[in-house]
Amino acid sequence: MQLIDKKQIVKHEKCGDTMLPKSIDKKCGHCARIVNFNLDWYSDSTEVMFTTSRCSGCGEISRFYLVEIKENEDGMYTGDLYISPVAFEDRKMIEGIEITKEFSESMFRAYKSAVNVYNLGEWSATVVLCRRLLEGITKSLLPESEQGKPLYRQLELLSSHVELQKPILTLAHAIRVGGNLGAHFDLEREPDESLSRFAVDLLDYIIEYLYILPRRIEQLHTHIEELPNKIN
Repeated sequence: MQLIDKKQIVKHEKCGDTMLPKSIDKKCGHCARIVNFNLDWYSDSTEVMFTTSRCSGCGEISRFYLVEIKENEDGMYTGDLYISPVAFEDRKMIEGIEITKEFSESMFRAYKSAVNVYNLGEWSATVVLCRRLLEGITKSLLPESEQGKPLYRQLELLSSHVELQKPILTLAHAIRVGGNLGAHFDLEREPDESLSRFAVDLLDYIIEYLYILPRRIEQLHTHIEELPNKIN
């Protein structure tokens, strides 16, 4: 089971002195699409309530449980809503990422968009946005005279301006190829969940290597320098 965020509860319905969740926007545990579940509650309990609802996309049935029903400050009874089965958990942005001079606000928005569309199950859009952010990262690291070149060429030039190991460049090229696949219509090949997941994974590695790890190393170095000297 998975606890449903209160933001995903679109509408409540008053039943006596109990406020029951009526309309839920949630990812289906069967098809992983975000759909609206309409809840009709049949059981009546002071502790636990149960109902089911059919996905409007795939038609499969999900189960909903209202537990820990307690009186709130308004004198109404409410509880925590859970769903089963559970779709894959929403992806979170990498820990430690923040807007800096090096990682601009526009790059942050592009990264956030890539994570958001991945959570919506839009696989083509995910890999395209990953490629878009890769372009932003590459251009931010190259001199202006080289920013107009094709992305594959920019990646080849990148090691001349930034200390990069071969695996990082290989990751970057993988994101570029995946992004190309998503941006151009192809009857034979189309991005799927696995490709999108790999693209966002690789993007996280690049961001951590280029922006988060150096800052953490600098913070550690500063902390060490500020430690008092011990006289033996």
